[in-house]
Order: sequence, then structure tokens, then C-alpha cells
Amino acid sequence: MTTGDVDDDDTVSLGWRQVIMNHHGTKTDRRNQYRFLAWCLAWAVSFVAATWILRPAPGVEGAGAWALAIGPSLLGAGALLAYLRFLRQADELLRRIQLEGLALGFAVGLIFTLGYQLLERVGAPSLPAGVTAVVMLVAWAGGEIAATMRYR
Repeated sequence: MTTGDVDDDDTVSLGWRQVIMNHHGTKTDRRNQYRFLAWCLAWAVSFVAATWILRPAPGVEGAGAWALAIGPSLLGAGALLAYLRFLRQADELLRRIQLEGLALGFAVGLIFTLGYQLLERVGAPSLPAGVTAVVMLVAWAGGEIAATMRYR
């Protein structure tokens, strides 16, 4: 069997592509993961669009501006629900991989946020709040890749 082939028990063997893309587990796992990724993509696109439309320039005001500002968060809530479904239906190994990734992302984000706050007090430039989210997401992805490699 070559790397990435489907076994008789409906699982996919782990090869480099599966490690990077985190495409492993059952068909249900992959379907739920794609659903989560679709929600995340919609959330990201709506966030970028809302940020651009609501930039400091004459534009949308009033209820329309509020709707644009709230819209991405609603899609983010959809992504959260899709992720919870993914986790609840995943097997134990996939849950463990996800947990290790989330734990690393949270811990790195917390250390970065609190540590950088102190650095700002001694002269480091102020960073936008979104930087913390990027740090957490990158650490989450790195934690998932490391855990996937560990449990090959």
C-alpha cells in the first residue's frame, strides 16, 4: 500500500501529505474537517472584507456597519460548532492530536500575550491584537503537525 491509501477499516495511513494537511482518520473525520475548514475560510474572507469595508474612511455607517462588524463573528461561531462536531465524532487518536495542538496554541498565545505586554513597558512597539491570534493559530498548527508525526 502506498502512503495515503485507504485501508480496509476506512482509515488513511499517515504520509507527509497527511501530516502537513492533517488529512487522516475516517471518511467522517475528513468530511467534518473539511466542513470546519470551509467555515474557517468563510470566516477569514468575511473578516478581511469587513476590515477593508470598515476601514477609517467614509463608507458604511449605522446598522449596516454593525451588521458588517458582527457578521464575521457569526461565521466564527459556525466554525466553532463545526470544530466541536469534528472533535466529538473523531476517534481517540485524532482527538489527542487536536488536544495537543490546541494546548500548545493556547499556551504559546498566553505566554506571548503576557510576555509582550511587559516588553511594551520597556519600549517594544505596540502590536495589534490580531497578532496574538496569529501566534496562537501558528502554534496550534505546529502542535498538530508535531503530534501527528509523534503518533505515526
